Amino acid sequence: MKPAKLKSFLETDGKKVLLYHTDTDGICSAALFMKFFGGYVPIPLEGPMIGDRLMKQLIELKPSMLVIVDIPLDQECKKLEKIQKASKGMRTLMIDHHIPEKDMNSERMIHINPRFETDLYIPASVLVYKLLKDIGKDVKSLIWIAATGVVGDYAYKDCKDIIEECEKTYPGSTGKDMISSVIGQISEGMMSTAVLKGLEGANKSLKIMIGAETYEDALTNDYFTSAREKVDREIKRILAGFPKKAKEYENLDLYIYKIDSRLSIASTISTKLASKHKDKMIFVIKHSKQMVKISARYQKGDISLNDLLKKAVEGIGSGGGHVKAAGAVVPRKDWKEFERRLLRMTEEIKATMVA
Repeated sequence: MKPAKLKSFLETDGKKVLLYHTDTDGICSAALFMKFFGGYVPIPLEGPMIGDRLMKQLIELKPSMLVIVDIPLDQECKKLEKIQKASKGMRTLMIDHHIPEKDMNSERMIHINPRFETDLYIPASVLVYKLLKDIGKDVKSLIWIAATGVVGDYAYKDCKDIIEECEKTYPGSTGKDMISSVIGQISEGMMSTAVLKGLEGANKSLKIMIGAETYEDALTNDYFTSAREKVDREIKRILAGFPKKAKEYENLDLYIYKIDSRLSIASTISTKLASKHKDKMIFVIKHSKQMVKISARYQKGDISLNDLLKKAVEGIGSGGGHVKAAGAVVPRKDWKEFERRLLRMTEEIKATMVA
């Protein structure tokens, strides 16, 4: 991708829309972008789905420019193409790092994903940070936002350069333990707002991050601090129940843990459990009235959770993500079928690995 083409896209006039993921990396990506490019209508999404309501909204808005960060909407390529046709002349910039299903680069669309060329795990916030630098924006002082995205996505291994740059620019900001560091606390605060307030919380976090001039502004923000304290209490309660309530499948090195919480913390719980059980596959499930949300983590990485979940939900739900971190959603009526598929497929994969 040539910087000249990117600059041309970003100079587009007219209505502009920014779609971003509601997690820390997505919010940091959007904040970095909007600090330099105003006039965008930010719309948070919980996953790579363009529902009927969003479809209608985008078609009615007819934006001249659509920016997508940290959401693999190449999974919704037909719907994206339909929106482009309805919004004549619309340009699209998609900056993502999930395993791609389709390269959507065209005359009217720039699709940036490092996984077209490498297996490195590079969060969208880092991609945005580096792209802004490539087109001549002065982003050096905002390295702390990119680092916060790295912490939120647990991408330390492949983003050591970002962590080191942040520590060099702001000594003491990263520390020996990233989770408990200054940057880690900011990440936890952002994550907590989305957990407590969903899309509303994500948008609030985005406004705070856009307005923050220094990392101290974000660290001491009352909204982040209050949200973090409330969510921390609930996380500790849920984690305490794991030893007794989780179903363990020793032969598969796999746990399935059903949680009961009014908060949307399945992904947070699965991440924390995986950090303690690095050689086990962790599947945290949370039931709602009609659906079951599955959040999966596996630090060992010799089995791709992205591939496993995509196959397990075929015909009954949606799912995917990364090799070591993925998620899925299935109707409650299909949960048992999903569980049978998951266990059978894992057993088959394990058998081939032994052979």
